[in-house]
Amino acid sequence: MTRLTLSAALALALLAAMPAQAQTPAAGAWLSTADIATHLAENGFRVLALERESDGFEADLIDRQGNRVEAQVHPVTAELLTTRNKGRAGAVHEQWLTLAQVARHLEGKGFTVRAIETEDDGYEAGLTDRAGVRTEVRIAPLTGDILSTKPD
Repeated sequence: MTRLTLSAALALALLAAMPAQAQTPAAGAWLSTADIATHLAENGFRVLALERESDGFEADLIDRQGNRVEAQVHPVTAELLTTRNKGRAGAVHEQWLTLAQVARHLEGKGFTVRAIETEDDGYEAGLTDRAGVRTEVRIAPLTGDILSTKPD
């Protein structure tokens, strides 16, 4: 008969009480980058950057109070899983297209948006086309037009 020490028994009890780690959903079940950005915007965030990662999305946001927030976003529900306050945000370009609008425009042209972020002079995105070719693009902030491309 095996005897457990008190610390081993406590460790086993704690492990049993912990919730099972959720599996990352299959990538085909994920929302698009534009859908994630739209959901975040509808919930009061200004989306500055959104990047698809192996286990979900990483977002750089401005909340309703003007704070910069870094967040991990669930790829299917678009829920914020973790957040970290990064201090006060700088100026926002109110007349620019939103990141969600730019991502939706690019997806409408057949691209998968892997990452997109706000820069001082517009947007920059990492895209994959229908043939699987990866590129980095600079995007006009008022129109969503691709200004330049380079291989990724």
